[in-house]
Amino acid sequence: MRTHTLSRILTDQRGIALPMALMVIVILSALMAAFAVLGASEPTLAANQQRVAQARAIAESGLERAIWALNNPGDASGIPNPLVTPAAPYDDSTAVPVMLNGAQVGVFRVSVNNGAALNERVIVATGWVPSDTAASRVKQRIQVTVTKGRILDAPGPLTVRGELDIGGTSLIDSRADSSCGKKGGTWSKGPTRRKGSADVFSYGDDDTPYVDNPPNEPVLYADNPSGDIVTQVPDSEFDKVTYSNDELDMLKAIARASGHYYQGSVLFNAGNPVPNGLIFVDTVSGKNIIPATPSSDFGALKISGNAAADADKIFKGWIIVNGSASIDGIFQMHGLLYVVNDLSYQGIGAGQIVGAVISQNIRDVSSTSIDSDTGGNSTIIWNCAYAKTGDLRVPQSYFIKPGTYKEVAG
Repeated sequence: MRTHTLSRILTDQRGIALPMALMVIVILSALMAAFAVLGASEPTLAANQQRVAQARAIAESGLERAIWALNNPGDASGIPNPLVTPAAPYDDSTAVPVMLNGAQVGVFRVSVNNGAALNERVIVATGWVPSDTAASRVKQRIQVTVTKGRILDAPGPLTVRGELDIGGTSLIDSRADSSCGKKGGTWSKGPTRRKGSADVFSYGDDDTPYVDNPPNEPVLYADNPSGDIVTQVPDSEFDKVTYSNDELDMLKAIARASGHYYQGSVLFNAGNPVPNGLIFVDTVSGKNIIPATPSSDFGALKISGNAAADADKIFKGWIIVNGSASIDGIFQMHGLLYVVNDLSYQGIGAGQIVGAVISQNIRDVSSTSIDSDTGGNSTIIWNCAYAKTGDLRVPQSYFIKPGTYKEVAG
């Protein structure tokens, strides 16, 4: 009897609704309290996040102001080049207000200093909301390095870090332009071999070639670095006109931005004309050439015939080749041709390069060939302005160096 009664009591579910309801109420009450606390703090968190975003945007306003000033050195509010001592408001001493619909939303301070390279500047911009003196303020600081394409001060119209063959009726001439100094004729690290009736003239030379270096006895660099044909130029001199890997990456970025970036084997001709601007022909892999890079990965540019896109049939700009280049036919160019490896140039007719040519011969032991055949008349005429600006088709502006944008403390 007692066992039956105990079992009935233990299995009886009457009255369970009340404690269950109380437990649910307790849980819901705890959740409601938690949501209430979160709801009370959420506006504060959102407001803080908004102010941080505003401060970062204001700091970027300071960054844009500094880049504008660097790109306009002649303006009264610009930054002179070369930069010696930063002046207000680019010395971090001036709080510049940022206005929106007539109301101040914050201020920024910005400093500009010289970077690790001559063509680099370091910008540090700090943004505050609502101001840098408010009791409750938010601050964000960013730092970037800005750079622009380094202008190579070529020693003359043709510079070859290797051997050089000049043949046919080729003409290498720097007599017409001394705006960047008096330039020589050709520079080479190895021997230069002149064949046929090729002529080379340095600035100030008369109409008779090889006045100071006979055809079969090119002058050594140590004897006369500004002569017509100069050989045995030391590596230290070539280093001054060599783009580093970082600089090549920067030039790639500029070419990509304009749609003029190519990889592997590229052919420009009358049916596929080369557009004006900065042209970059990269390796197949897109990586810069190192000692372990196979030759099969090198970029290979071929320009044949009337390949310029303009109606005047003159290409204007820079051509950078991360590999080797070959030019033949009636190709006319105003600008800089920079080849990381080897160059073969065999022009005909009115074809000519006005500006400068640099061939680095990074891998090939064979010589750079400028019309080694006797039927050609390749012509390279020194022109400082074209070599620097590509006939005004290559931007000379500062822009953010890839990988340098960062938020910093302090």
